[in-house]
Amino acid sequence: MKTLVVDSSAFIRKSVVQVLSQMGYQDSVQVDTCSAALEELNKGGFDLVIADWHMPDMSGLEFVKTIWAGPHNNVSFLMMTVIASRTEISEALRAGVNNYIVKPFTAGGLREAIESVIVHKIPGNTFNS
Repeated sequence: MKTLVVDSSAFIRKSVVQVLSQMGYQDSVQVDTCSAALEELNKGGFDLVIADWHMPDMSGLEFVKTIWAGPHNNVSFLMMTVIASRTEISEALRAGVNNYIVKPFTAGGLREAIESVIVHKIPGNTFNS
C-alpha cells in the first residue's frame, strides 16, 4: 500500500510513517504542503492519503474536494485534526474523508484509524494483529 502523508510538521509526518512501517507499509511519501501532495498524487499509485486538515496553503476541505474532482478519486483519505468540532468533522465526512483522528493521537489510535480506512476500502480485508 502506497501512502501519502501530508502535514506541515516534520515530527507528525515522521510519527505517521513510523506507525505505517510498523504495520508493514513501507511505501510512504511525505510532503509538507497540499500543493506538493497534489504533485505527488499526479505521479500516481497512491492508495491512502493521511493529511492534516489545517494546512498553510489550502484547507483540508479544499484539498479533499480537489482530490475527488480529479483522477485520484479512488484514493482513501484519513484526516488528522487538532480541532474536533462536530461541524468540521461532519463537513469532512460529507466531503469524502473516510475517517479522521484527533491530534494528539497515540500510535495505537492511529493504527486503528488506518485499519478502519483500509478495511472499509477493501471488502473482506482483515488484519492479523
